[in-house]
Amino acid sequence: MKFTPLRNERLSDKVVAQILQLIHDGELKPGEKLPSEIIFSEKFSVSRGVIREAMIQLQVLGYIRRKTKDGTYIQEDILEKLSKPVTDALKDATFLDLLDFRDSLESKMVEIIIDRASDEEIQEIRLSLHADSSTIPGQFSLDHYFHYKLAQASRNIFYMNFIDTYYDLIEELAAKNRKQEGSIRQIAEEHEQIVQAIANRDKKAANDAMNHHMEMVRYRHTYDQKVDKQ
Repeated sequence: MKFTPLRNERLSDKVVAQILQLIHDGELKPGEKLPSEIIFSEKFSVSRGVIREAMIQLQVLGYIRRKTKDGTYIQEDILEKLSKPVTDALKDATFLDLLDFRDSLESKMVEIIIDRASDEEIQEIRLSLHADSSTIPGQFSLDHYFHYKLAQASRNIFYMNFIDTYYDLIEELAAKNRKQEGSIRQIAEEHEQIVQAIANRDKKAANDAMNHHMEMVRYRHTYDQKVDKQ
């Protein structure tokens, strides 16, 4: 098995990602017993606390199970869980259903970012405002990339997973929005307001800026729907 020593922040998330990749690659098998925390901490060059946090995340996600006085095992149906998109379970949800959920989620997320993120992490978010399609990973739209960087700064793996799932579900709509220059400029201005409030460590302003952004997303969606029907 190939393990890469980890040195950056949010190490537990990186441990989770590497373990899932090992499962994808077939180096860790369904039903297989995982190495102990001590062995994992040596392989990844991180503390046992980081490994313990990663194991908790994997357990919450339903990918592993723990047996008292025995050890930790990969779930037998792990490959099915990894291959079945979360979007399948949400295929009947409407865009506005998702937006309602996203509104409540991200409004709280910006407050968590203010509590947890370093100045360097906030600067990374600001830099994402000036990214272009040639400088960001291929699976991201500019809007997706910005909100993913916000989720990343929250240091919460569930926020990151939700943002990815959300944009998977509205990929067609997101592609349409990217073609509208006026929409892109307006979205950029809304993003700038969010980042500035976060940089000022102003929770109320950040919450207000995010709520305004969500309101405008609703407006643009409603307008697009009307245009499509004409």
